[in-house]
Amino acid sequence: MIIKSIQIKDNDISIAYQKPSATGLTDIFTLKSKDDPRPELLRAFSNLQNIVKRNFEFFDEFNIPFVVSAFKFKYGEIEGLVNQVCVEGVVSDMNTPNEFKFKTGWLNVEYADSTFAISVQDLIDECVRFIMGRRAQ
Repeated sequence: MIIKSIQIKDNDISIAYQKPSATGLTDIFTLKSKDDPRPELLRAFSNLQNIVKRNFEFFDEFNIPFVVSAFKFKYGEIEGLVNQVCVEGVVSDMNTPNEFKFKTGWLNVEYADSTFAISVQDLIDECVRFIMGRRAQ
């Protein structure tokens, strides 16, 4: 199973994934759920969000609220290994009710930085568990 993206917004979870079908082709699915995820899924999402936020330190310097709502994944030549991540989210203006959506380009997953790589894999693993039915009790 290949996880293509995960979005968490207002307690709604959407996970896009693909897997081989019985016919030999690849089936593409999107699971949308209001089920409560396991705390491990939320923790994995939050951990990756915190790592990505380090690339945007100027938001913190100017106290600009910045929330990641989705991660998209690209896989490299090694099967099942993510080599790029795209981040989508919202930047708020504290002085107005305005929100601005943002989307990064593809960020390379540097396996020399094991923290980033491990966090990506942890989130992928938790997405698979969610798809397989492991939810909060």
